[in-house]
Amino acid sequence: MLKIGIIGLNEGNGHPYSYSAIFNGYDPEALEKYCPFELIKQYLPLEHRNENFIEGAKVTHIWTQDRFLSENVSKVSLIPNIVDDIGDMVHKVDAVILARDDPWNHLKMAEPFIRHGLPLFIDKQLTSTESDLRMMLNLAGEDYPLMACSSARYTKHTKEVSQRDIGNVKTIHGVSRVNWMRYGHHVLEGIIKVWGTEVLGVQSLSKKVGHDIVKITFKNDLNVIIECIENLFLPIQFTCFSTSEESFTIPFTDYFNSFREMLEKFTNMAITGKKDIPYEEMVLISKIILAGDISKNNNGEIIRPQEIARI
Repeated sequence: MLKIGIIGLNEGNGHPYSYSAIFNGYDPEALEKYCPFELIKQYLPLEHRNENFIEGAKVTHIWTQDRFLSENVSKVSLIPNIVDDIGDMVHKVDAVILARDDPWNHLKMAEPFIRHGLPLFIDKQLTSTESDLRMMLNLAGEDYPLMACSSARYTKHTKEVSQRDIGNVKTIHGVSRVNWMRYGHHVLEGIIKVWGTEVLGVQSLSKKVGHDIVKITFKNDLNVIIECIENLFLPIQFTCFSTSEESFTIPFTDYFNSFREMLEKFTNMAITGKKDIPYEEMVLISKIILAGDISKNNNGEIIRPQEIARI
């Protein structure tokens, strides 16, 4: 049985509850009492039902910055051990899920596990700065068992896109909530998975605080615009405009099933060493996110993501 440690929580991110429950199951009464995320309280009873587990692994340890939070997650998701120091997890688990999407904290939280060679999952963006990304990539290396992504790449809707005539798609418009750094992955993952990694440039089109608009130009003349706005209720989706058919929209609504498949891929990597996401693709997506941020801070300069954090 693979022993997994989970790290959380940050504001607005309930993944430690749902991710752990996918492995361990959950206590229905504790879910109602201790979980503050309404969406999780809806889809676990509907789609997990204490039946839909990932076999061969359990979340056995949890760390958060607050013991009270750790206790709440452990009650809901049946995690038997709470650690008070993040470093205490190193010798107690076989793999680690960093289930926080505050990438400015990712390097310092991930470093002890990378140094000990533990398979590691990082929620979405690897780091928030070029210097941190360079340091993380140098520390881990290409062969390290590292997985970082949004589960949006595993939704049934994303898989259905490849069945369409994607070569005639010329423009994609995506929208997401929160901001580019934390939530850009939710739109970008599916696009990169389907249309590939030949990105020529990334340009920020907005100077507004709390309103990110990023243009991504691909080698095949595909243009992508992704808009992320804070404090506005937006769907997470992208719409494709084609020369051969009417526009079609790919939503990110398949939460539980995409989480489960993503975590199953991570578990398989931790056991076998086989990566589901190519290293170059995983790193490029994080570089695209950084490129959008760098462009915004440099008056909309076009940034080549491949030039970021070269090692």
